[in-house]
Amino acid sequence: MRYIIVFITLSVLLFSAKVTNNFWQKGLDFETYLQKHNISKDVINLLDKDDAQLIDEISSKRRFYEMVASNGVLLQTLIPIGEELQLHLFRTPHGYKVEILPVSYQKDTYVALMSIDKSPYYDIIKKVKNKKLANEFTKVMKHSVNFRSVQRGDRLAIVYDQKMRLGQPIGIPDIKVAMIESQHKKHYVFKHTDGKYYDENGQELIKKYMGKPLRHIRITSPFTNRRWHPVLHRYKAHLGTDFGARRGTPILAAADGKVIFSGWMRGYGKVIKIKHDDGYVTLYAHQSRRKVKVGQTVKKGQIIGFVGSTGRSTGPHLHFGLYKNGRAINPMRMVKFSSKGLHGIGKRAFLRRKMRYTKIINKIFDENRPSYVWNTVQERQVSPKMKKYYKRIGW
Repeated sequence: MRYIIVFITLSVLLFSAKVTNNFWQKGLDFETYLQKHNISKDVINLLDKDDAQLIDEISSKRRFYEMVASNGVLLQTLIPIGEELQLHLFRTPHGYKVEILPVSYQKDTYVALMSIDKSPYYDIIKKVKNKKLANEFTKVMKHSVNFRSVQRGDRLAIVYDQKMRLGQPIGIPDIKVAMIESQHKKHYVFKHTDGKYYDENGQELIKKYMGKPLRHIRITSPFTNRRWHPVLHRYKAHLGTDFGARRGTPILAAADGKVIFSGWMRGYGKVIKIKHDDGYVTLYAHQSRRKVKVGQTVKKGQIIGFVGSTGRSTGPHLHFGLYKNGRAINPMRMVKFSSKGLHGIGKRAFLRRKMRYTKIINKIFDENRPSYVWNTVQERQVSPKMKKYYKRIGW
């Protein structure tokens, strides 16, 4: 937020400067953006290897900000990279500089409660005005309830974390608990501390796991979304997992899917992207040679390319990225664990967590409490005191 304020403040001081914001153009890469403003692409060399790779994570779905002088000279720009970081390009008396900064946002826990009029998906969009929440709720609950059996007058509850920036939700809502009460029976889904969804008995609902992208795994650099580096004193991110391997080692498709990209991506070098079910996309970077083409269907374990050191790389390795609905997530969550459900201490901790959640949801339904959401068009206005109420009872 403070970087946006800097933009506005400087525009007032300079008078002739103008601040604009728009969505990043689809297909536009950062080097082309620099050329558009007559800026040397050598500015990218000011970034280290990991930060330079982040340039390939710029998405057309995200809004960026520019400050441009009256003569058309770009003074500075903020371009989001994922949900946590942004690229800051700015002009100095000695030329342009670039750095990676954290995205400023507020995160809060919200509770949405409602009776169903048409369908869960339609009513969430209408009453909460959050399409991404409707999408996530549908994906989470489809493993637990038959939506065709849901009728008008049935009820639902969602407890979720949402990031907010400049008064608008950003990123994918993180659903903690979801529930549909249909035909006088409550169907719950819980997100546990391991990041997976379980039913009331502690059985995992989504059991689709990906295979290893290499036959032998040796991690050389783990995934990190946003971390303060204690030595460099700045934020660092690595939106994937690096596996060390010899040049020419076969790269395997982690799951069945369709190739949506096979080509060169600057910092990532030779890259293959595969689209899988449920909104997942895998990325395989720095290859020496690619074996599949765009549009080709591949099977789990099929050889799609070979390890190399193309792009910004200091040696042969595979950079393996995993994305869910365009958001980078830790690949090792999908390839590391088995799908045997919870046992022992883990299951007992889950059952205690479940008992607390169900007790709270039953209480707020019995008391007919209103939702606490970021925006609503419900007949009964939601007051800020509801936030205190929900915190007081345990959320």
